[in-house]
Amino acid sequence: MIPLYGFLQGDTMGLLVLADEDDTITTLAAKLAAAARVRVQHRAPLCVFYKGVRLDDDMTVGRARIEALDRIDVREIEVP
Repeated sequence: MIPLYGFLQGDTMGLLVLADEDDTITTLAAKLAAAARVRVQHRAPLCVFYKGVRLDDDMTVGRARIEALDRIDVREIEVP
């Protein structure tokens, strides 16, 4: 398990989320959204930013080289 600091768009708190190396970025976003759902409800699809770069949804945590206690930012995907 890899502990990460997660910040969800619209939430007032950062959360600790546990990820596996084999988790996809989509799974990671869903874990954070589930942990924050008591404060923030999201209906739009979510995307993950790591070090300012949006990660591909199908990429894994291990492939993205996200390490313990790194920060991720999860935002709604803006649809034009």
